[in-house]
Amino acid sequence: MTARIAGLTRYLKKGEPGEALSEAELLEGLGMKGDRRQGGERQISLLSAEARKWMDSRDEPGLCFGKFRENILIEGLSPRELTEGSRLSVGKAVLRVSTGGKHCYAECELISREEDCLLAGGAVFASVERGGTVCVGDVAMQMY
Repeated sequence: MTARIAGLTRYLKKGEPGEALSEAELLEGLGMKGDRRQGGERQISLLSAEARKWMDSRDEPGLCFGKFRENILIEGLSPRELTEGSRLSVGKAVLRVSTGGKHCYAECELISREEDCLLAGGAVFASVERGGTVCVGDVAMQMY
């Protein structure tokens, strides 16, 4: 299966719902144009479509379900395969994974019940190494 972009979301203000986009401009060294998290190491958040489907199907959400906001939803490539420093070609842009998977919190009910959380391994953060336009349906490929 070819990895592709299944969704793009921009978040204008903390705590508010995101805006679903069909295309987005990724700005080198900044992140998604108009997104509230421009700059720093966590410019772009990526989540596997599998993890999003799992999260949406849960009756009892984990602690981070309401806090985590993905900019790019990827289908066919697990962020678990992306280690810190990995490069990913997405549309016309290139991302560099800046931090590995999201960490869990001891106070989360899933952790206390010793359940696996797909969000923890299904999400990574990246910085924009080369800017460009990305569109839903674009191919996402790991570069070495």
